[in-house]
Amino acid sequence: MLTTLFLAAQLAAQDTSRLTLAEAVRRALANEPGVAAARDNRAAAAASVGEARAPLFPRLSASFSANEYKIGSLVYPLSGINPAALPLFNTTLSQGAVQLGYTLFDFGGRTSQLRLAQAQERKAEATLDAAAAALVSRTVAAYLKVLTTRGILDAQERQLAALQAEANRIAQLEAQGKAAHVEVLRLAAQVSRSRADEVGTRAQLDVAERELAQLVALPADSLRPLLVPVRLTDTTVADRAALVASAEDNSPDVAQARRAAEAAGAGVGVARASLLPQLQLNAAYLENGHSFTGYRPYWSAGLQLTYPIFTGGSRLSAIRRNEASARAAGEQLRAARQAAERSVDAALATVTSARATVEALATAVQQSEEVERIRLLSLQVGSGTETDYLDAEAQLLSNRASLVQARNAEIAARAELARVTGTLSAEWLARTLAQ
Repeated sequence: MLTTLFLAAQLAAQDTSRLTLAEAVRRALANEPGVAAARDNRAAAAASVGEARAPLFPRLSASFSANEYKIGSLVYPLSGINPAALPLFNTTLSQGAVQLGYTLFDFGGRTSQLRLAQAQERKAEATLDAAAAALVSRTVAAYLKVLTTRGILDAQERQLAALQAEANRIAQLEAQGKAAHVEVLRLAAQVSRSRADEVGTRAQLDVAERELAQLVALPADSLRPLLVPVRLTDTTVADRAALVASAEDNSPDVAQARRAAEAAGAGVGVARASLLPQLQLNAAYLENGHSFTGYRPYWSAGLQLTYPIFTGGSRLSAIRRNEASARAAGEQLRAARQAAERSVDAALATVTSARATVEALATAVQQSEEVERIRLLSLQVGSGTETDYLDAEAQLLSNRASLVQARNAEIAARAELARVTGTLSAEWLARTLAQ
């Protein structure tokens, strides 16, 4: 259901000049092998429902046989022999038959099988939703990681350019005897450290871009001009009680465990039905004969009651096995609900921490901008130093990069909280995020 909603929401023509987060999610859902496998398993489970429903209908079959005998055999059964004529024998005999069979009553055996198949289909659907939700959260995190790393790299490049320019200026002053050599060494060390940081960040960006490229099935190089910054448009978060209730009702992991418990319960019904007899109706229309003597029709009809008297305890063992599996599935459902509550607490704490970090860094950026402005004015009037201004600029760039990182971390945390509570959808992305 989740993949269907995401894909249906993205059927409109896509803007190929950029790769939005929604489009990245759509591409990931369409290409990721784990989700594709879960989708095929759901299709197989749906086909199993049709297979389980088939025994509810009559079975009609046709057959034809031709046999060659060394010694002639009766062409017609004894009941069909004319008393006034000799029996007919032939070495080549054939028979055609049309048979009809229908189970009139089996004490719920077939319906139990059908309920089991339907429960397994719902389980496969829940498994697909869980895989899709996890992939959406992973794609959001990968997309934001690329944006964050690019923001950090941009700040580092600006800082490196400023340091390099200052190092060149001080080197010229030293050549003129107006600056000490220690200042040249100090700036050279800062340039080297900044360049090392930049190289490390570029490596991290390469890894992040390749991870995202694999998810969206695009070349990594093509991602660089396409990604678009993401921002939160809805920062409201429900209270813990509402989030926990939503997780227990809608979490993909809980839904998967719930469907597994339903399937296990249906398996108990199938096993118990084996203790009861089956009543079947059988009818047949046959024609025996030979091409030279012609064919004579016969028909038969009857009721058949079948009940295994002794099976070595296999039926009781099957019942006990399925009952134990049902109890285990019930405990797994309870564990999934507890895990969902813990996941809500962890995700909510991450969201709260990220929101506080964003607010603090937004204030820090404002203050750093003011410090940089003052340092620049001091430098212009001759009361400040280039070093003080560079330090202020570096601090501003660092705070801006940290703010981008914190904002993206908050978005990723919100997406994970939505996944845990079962509300992560195309509509959630459209309502909560903007690009």
